[in-house]
Amino acid sequence: MLWLTWRQHRAELLVAALFLALVAVPLLVTGVAMHDEYRTGGVAACVADPAAHTGCGPLVDRFLGRYREWGSRLMWAALLPAVVGVFVGAPLLARELEQGTWRLAFTQSVSRTRWLLTKLALVGAGVAVFTAAFAALCTWWRGPLDAIGGRLRSASFLVAVPSLTSAALCAFAVGVLAGVLLRRTVVAMGATLVVFLTARLSMEEYLRPHYREPLVRITDPATRPEATDTGASTDWIVHNSWIDRTGHLLSADEEAAAVRQVYGGTDAVRGSGTPMEQYLLDHGLRHYTEYHPDSGFWTFQLVETACFLGAAALLLAATVMTIRRRA
Repeated sequence: MLWLTWRQHRAELLVAALFLALVAVPLLVTGVAMHDEYRTGGVAACVADPAAHTGCGPLVDRFLGRYREWGSRLMWAALLPAVVGVFVGAPLLARELEQGTWRLAFTQSVSRTRWLLTKLALVGAGVAVFTAAFAALCTWWRGPLDAIGGRLRSASFLVAVPSLTSAALCAFAVGVLAGVLLRRTVVAMGATLVVFLTARLSMEEYLRPHYREPLVRITDPATRPEATDTGASTDWIVHNSWIDRTGHLLSADEEAAAVRQVYGGTDAVRGSGTPMEQYLLDHGLRHYTEYHPDSGFWTFQLVETACFLGAAALLLAATVMTIRRRA
């Protein structure tokens, strides 16, 4: 079984190794330069203690200007689990069922359960190793950017080893089950893409902000709650608003009305150049911010990893049961 599985999937392994090598070269070249500049150019000292150094804001801004665009390009890594599910998970059994080769496998000396578990275990292990190596490389590269801007925001969180690896295994499981249920490779690939991306986007949009109860920060109008002396913050801001003296949070319509009063419109009470902060002070309003501190990164990672791995286990168990009953 080991030899047969290797023969069937060696092409995917070679493609994955080539892809990893091609990605590693530019990341290593730019990453070494970025880490060196971060340490020797004074940026690390500013991040560690911005109050003890002058000119930290412009220094950090120049550093981010050189490397932030590269960091944004890593957002495509969020699609890697979907690619795994579509091109590795979906064809794994759908191709066998579609072409009828499963009949030959089931007539061999091994049972269908052993045949299935061997394929799932070996290919799944390959997926885990590949995505973990890729995630580790990306996480190392992003180190200086994460120290400045935090790790809870999209790219940093998505390319972390636990999140990316567990998401890839979940997508792999979605693809495998889709292949077993639909028994058509192309159809299963399309279904896998739709199902996984829908689940992934829903998790990011609606679930992740609520893994923990956000902290609340209320500050005077003259204070920028989302920024530090270096011009960046490691906090993940999930909600910004204004609050009055009685503890009432202003609605979006009330905020819009205040902005119109300050910056123009038929009901304007101040000139267009008057700072918004002065209006807030005059009306007893303060900034209200809900946020997650960067220190909660590993808690968020563990929660999301548990969700993905739990879903993967259930999907693979359903695959095994379906094969045993239907194939």
